[in-house]
Amino acid sequence: MPQLTTHLAIDAPAGQVWQVIGPGFARIGDWATTIPASAAIPVTAPAAASPAAASTPAMGRTCSTGIGLVPSITETLTGYDEQRRTLSYQAAGLPAFITTAASTWTVTPTGETTCEVTVTGHFQARGVPGLLGCWAILAQARLTARRLQTDLRHYVKHGTPSPRKQRQLSRRR
Repeated sequence: MPQLTTHLAIDAPAGQVWQVIGPGFARIGDWATTIPASAAIPVTAPAAASPAAASTPAMGRTCSTGIGLVPSITETLTGYDEQRRTLSYQAAGLPAFITTAASTWTVTPTGETTCEVTVTGHFQARGVPGLLGCWAILAQARLTARRLQTDLRHYVKHGTPSPRKQRQLSRRR
């Protein structure tokens, strides 16, 4: 199963960054240019028994991608640990040749006012189209990692989306 790990250095305390990534999981569309829009999947009564639902306000999120082949995906939390500042989720709504797409985000302090966000993505696909599609996804993820880091840094520091994200949001209106 192909895997990609990205390390994002952020000049902000780990707790502050975790608030955006963990409790703010469903609002990634507010700050990340790579996700034009997102919305929470609310915790429902039967789902509230799951470990991921115990400490998060949402079971997952739906994300608009801006990609014609996959205009929207659903990401469901499969793990959430407030103390360790880590969460995992599985994506659905992908093309049939992608059988698994999952990610884990972890925020680790590197100092009093700095931290590292580690994002690890796992992909599994079937057939030749799946193999090509999976590698295309990994290549795209590598290209967008820098943009994600810049967007997250700006949002944490200023409390507002980056200028690039603000332009994107104004075009959607």
